[in-house]
Amino acid sequence: MASEEGKDVAELKATLKSCNLNGNDADDFADFEATLAKIDSILNNESPTDDSEAAKRADGKPKEKVNFDNLDVDKVRLKVRENRTVINRKSMEEDNEKQAKAMNQQTFMEQVEKDANDRAEARAKAEYEAEVQRTQGNEAFRNQKYEKAVLHYGKAIIKIKDSAITYNNRALCYIKLRNYKRALQDCQYVLEKLQKTNLRAWLYQANAYKCLKQDDKFEEMVAKAREHNPNQLAYIDKYIKQLEAEV
Repeated sequence: MASEEGKDVAELKATLKSCNLNGNDADDFADFEATLAKIDSILNNESPTDDSEAAKRADGKPKEKVNFDNLDVDKVRLKVRENRTVINRKSMEEDNEKQAKAMNQQTFMEQVEKDANDRAEARAKAEYEAEVQRTQGNEAFRNQKYEKAVLHYGKAIIKIKDSAITYNNRALCYIKLRNYKRALQDCQYVLEKLQKTNLRAWLYQANAYKCLKQDDKFEEMVAKAREHNPNQLAYIDKYIKQLEAEV
């Protein structure tokens, strides 16, 4: 069949040239006619002449021609030779990773917010309970029940460990009970851990050292009180004058 097609094309070219057409134009037109013939052959269910290998099955036998006019669509079986659905796995993985990161970040922020709220709530509850104990301690102190006051202040400190007021109140109770070393410990905790300039802590230390007859330490604490609280000099002098009168 290939030789017949070649012969037909050659005859067509000769005919066109005899019509005084340009040689190149004749060749182009003849090639165009040959292409149309191939298309017509395909539409008529004929194998292309230059693609004979493609018309064979995998076992080397010629493929059977299909008569589409008499085709029973109910008996047609579709054979998928290859899955040509292309899925961009990398893009999907990146999207999933971004979504996971976004969810993790959102979950993390929600947990941080929840923890902050929980801590704030726990702090408010502890401060309330500490204030109750401190109030009871103050009442006991006014009634000169210093040991009871120490117990209440201790319970308040367990609830809130960073209250300079509570430590100072307990230190004063220890001074009243003549437990000067414990009073010094509470004052030193305030000055070293909570507030270096705390006036009451400096003065109560001076008071404890005065009662212990440690005059050098007494003078040192008074000087520190003045150094860290220059705006309270009048009050400091009044406190020291009253202390010296009592001791």
